[in-house]
Amino acid sequence: MLISEKNQIDLLQRLHDLLQHGFTLSESFKFLLQHIKIKSPKLISLINTRLDQGAQCYEILSLLKYPKIIIMLIYFSELFSELTSTLPHAKDYLIRNNKAKQQLIRTLQYPLLLITIFIGMLIILNHTIIPEFQALYNSFDVEISKTQLILSSILIYLPKTLLIITLNCLIFSYLFYKITKKLSINLKYRIILKIPILRTFFKFYKTYRLSTEFALFYKNGVTLQSIVDIYSKQKNDTYLIYLARKLATGSQSGHKLSEILKKISCFEEGLINFIEEGEKTGKLDIELKLYSEIIFTKIERYLQLLIKFIQPTIFIMLGILIISLYLVIMLPMFDLMQTIK
Repeated sequence: MLISEKNQIDLLQRLHDLLQHGFTLSESFKFLLQHIKIKSPKLISLINTRLDQGAQCYEILSLLKYPKIIIMLIYFSELFSELTSTLPHAKDYLIRNNKAKQQLIRTLQYPLLLITIFIGMLIILNHTIIPEFQALYNSFDVEISKTQLILSSILIYLPKTLLIITLNCLIFSYLFYKITKKLSINLKYRIILKIPILRTFFKFYKTYRLSTEFALFYKNGVTLQSIVDIYSKQKNDTYLIYLARKLATGSQSGHKLSEILKKISCFEEGLINFIEEGEKTGKLDIELKLYSEIIFTKIERYLQLLIKFIQPTIFIMLGILIISLYLVIMLPMFDLMQTIK
């Protein structure tokens, strides 16, 4: 990562402050480059060169590898001279996104660490203590019950099974990414919309992005046809070209924006309802801006719901495995004690 997430947030905040105090974009970035830690000296030199050539803000953020949603939001804001007012919203998105990511990491790292330690301990036991116990039980002709045999088999093969499952998941994810990348965007979206959880996050993301961008467009009086023209020029973003094509086809057929988006199926139902209300009241830009905030709150709540489900599930599984290990070792021991008596 060329610049840390914390520095990405700081840069947007300080850039906003400098622009508000009358600094030019070039002056602001050149000042910030001296105080923001960037890992590549060549990149700093390239940014300075691009600034001297009159580069826009979105181009510099693109060089710094900001998320695509931020780059496009800044790009559109610069089209309508709304950069200064848009930077706080971009910063807020990064803050909330980073907070959600850190919360997920904090929630998962402890149980995953415990599982890793348990699996490591299990591998050691499978090669040291458990074989010794089994040899001891066999020498005293201790009969092992079916339940104990099943538990022993699970614990013996668990490390290998988890390794195979993990490798298969990684290979499948890689192949899925490579294959879907080559598919048409229409077919790709149809596949994504059939996958649970991923489908929900996908719809949330697309809804948030569209509501944010359209709020900016309608605030500046941009017509739907002009939006189509703007999107059509984004050759590096296949999604925007796809959306432009759908919007153009729908508007030529005489459909309203809400009707067009309903047919695309990539967006939350609530977005359609908000747009329908906005079309009636003539305050579509305000309603879309409000809805973008609502949808981000929904993303955070959905993530918290997943976290509340994932963490207890991992702990329960870990507890079952620990109890199973205890039973595998101790139950035959009790039988052995009975035999000795």
